[in-house]
Amino acid sequence: MNFISDGPAPGQVDPRDLTAAQLAALRIVQGFRLSRVRNGWRAPGSPLVTLAMAQFLGGKRLLMRRTVAGKERIEITGTGLNTLTVADARRRKAA
Repeated sequence: MNFISDGPAPGQVDPRDLTAAQLAALRIVQGFRLSRVRNGWRAPGSPLVTLAMAQFLGGKRLLMRRTVAGKERIEITGTGLNTLTVADARRRKAA
């Protein structure tokens, strides 16, 4: 059997390995308090982060689920925040 704990410790994710939509979803999670809605996660006035996108980013350990006041929410992890910072720095440097 293969367990998550048997694998190597999670490390930094290179932003070049993520698509523009995945980086945009990370920015949405960073900027809004998303709650569970039909087919994904959303805050009033924010775009929808689909379940598939949230699961993919959670698998990369860029997002985590948290229960706040009895409601499920997703939040960006430290690794996800570092990934966004690197992506933004590279974008500014290229411009």
